[in-house]
Amino acid sequence: MGKMNLSLIATLVPLLIVAIGLIGWITTLRGDVSAAQAQVVEIRADIKPLQDEAKQCAIEIHNLQELIKDIDKIEEVVDRVDVALFRLDSIEEAVKANAPAIVALEKSLAIANDQMKTIMSDHEYMGEMLEDLGEKQSAGERRSYGGY
Repeated sequence: MGKMNLSLIATLVPLLIVAIGLIGWITTLRGDVSAAQAQVVEIRADIKPLQDEAKQCAIEIHNLQELIKDIDKIEEVVDRVDVALFRLDSIEEAVKANAPAIVALEKSLAIANDQMKTIMSDHEYMGEMLEDLGEKQSAGERRSYGGY
């Protein structure tokens, strides 16, 4: 029976050592898993502000893109204004160059207008005379003049 006990002990001791090693390994593994879980929780806590910041950055990028579009539109308007100012400058130069002719034309138009009023007044008077003459003589003027 001594031999059997010895052989049983020789078989059980390595199994016991393996069991103790396995228990130690499982305990260490459990500690590592708990530490990993704690790190995952920390990482998730760290990720939340980063996600919020990323959302804010996306909004700012969108706003920046809209601002760039607005700046492009402003540049187009500025280009149009520059062209309009150039045209306005050339018109002003043309007006300055033709100012004496414009003044002379205005004077001529004023004189022509005055002469037209005089002629129309005379025409109206002549029409009244011809109308009176037509009433007195049967072969006189029958057209109507004036009404000005």
